[in-house]
Amino acid sequence: MPTTDATETALRAASQRLLREEPTRSDGSLTVASLAVEAGVSRASAYRHPHVLTVFRNLVAEREDAATPSASLRQEVQSLKAAERGLRQEHAREVRELRSSINVLAQQVQFLTLENQRLSQTSSHHDRVTRIDRR
Repeated sequence: MPTTDATETALRAASQRLLREEPTRSDGSLTVASLAVEAGVSRASAYRHPHVLTVFRNLVAEREDAATPSASLRQEVQSLKAAERGLRQEHAREVRELRSSINVLAQQVQFLTLENQRLSQTSSHHDRVTRIDRR
C-alpha cells in the first residue's frame, strides 16, 4: 500500500509533541502505538513509514541515554561512596580514641581530686605555716 505525505507529516508532528511531552491524543508514552494514536493514523500506517519510526526510536533512545548516568558518572559515584566509607571508618576510629582518652582523663581527675583532698587534710593537721594578715 502506498504511503502518503500527510501521514508522514502527521507522524513527524506527533513525534515532536511526544518528545516535548505535550501529547494531544495519546497517553504520551514513547512507543510506536502511542505515536500512531497521537498522529491519528493506524499502527499499520505508521509502520509503512520506517524512516520516520527509525528517527523517532533514535530520538527516544538518545533521550533515555541522556537520562541514564554514563559509565564515568557511575564510576565516580562508586569512588565517592568508597571515599565516604573510608571517612566514616576514620571518624569511628577517632570517636573510639576520644572516648578512650575521656576515660583516662576522668580517672586522672578522680585521682588528683583524691590526692588534693588527702593533701588538704594533711596540711590542716600540720598547720606549721604562719599566716600573714593582709592590710
